[in-house]
Amino acid sequence: MEIPGPDLALPLYFLLMFTIIVVDVILPIVPSELMVIAAGTMASHGNLFLPAAVLVATTGSWVGDLALFLLFRRRLTHWLDRFRWGRSVHGGLRRAVEKAGKSPTYAGLVAVRFLPGGRTASVAAAGIAEVALRPFMVLTALGACLWAAWLLGLGYLTGASTGLPLWVSIVLGTAVGTLVGLVTAAVLGLRQRRRSKAAGAGETGETASPDSR
Repeated sequence: MEIPGPDLALPLYFLLMFTIIVVDVILPIVPSELMVIAAGTMASHGNLFLPAAVLVATTGSWVGDLALFLLFRRRLTHWLDRFRWGRSVHGGLRRAVEKAGKSPTYAGLVAVRFLPGGRTASVAAAGIAEVALRPFMVLTALGACLWAAWLLGLGYLTGASTGLPLWVSIVLGTAVGTLVGLVTAAVLGLRQRRRSKAAGAGETGETASPDSR
């Protein structure tokens, strides 16, 4: 997979990557992870400057987070409801928040973005809960930086260590990143279900105890 000369191709790639990362927070099906992993792999092959990729990926993630946060915090989601596609997007965002919970934690703003759909759910939940703007901006900037470093590092190490063609390294890095996210989500989901069952059993026991006396 040959990459055209850097005079035009790299600025266009960075612009496309930035746009996709911003949009991905509203439409999680957009492959932003693929674009970032590919950038890391291209950096390992000497096709682009890695620090520039870190800056673009981090900024795109942070800008997208802020846009979605303000959309929910300022209750501007009625704008989405004017359009058929907007109602579909709004419904998807609401379902993601319901699944993840409406009470975000500060740690969640950093960590949950590494799970599939976690970035969207945690940011939207923070907007609904009206989390203070300043800590939100700081924590999402930290989360965006760690997210970019993880995906770019994954792409870079895959490309540098395997010696495979560029497109094979990109596919391999994407597969590893997706697998790690899915396994982590499955483990956390299992733990959450166990906690819910334990809490339900405890409540049942407390309810039944007065009748047994």
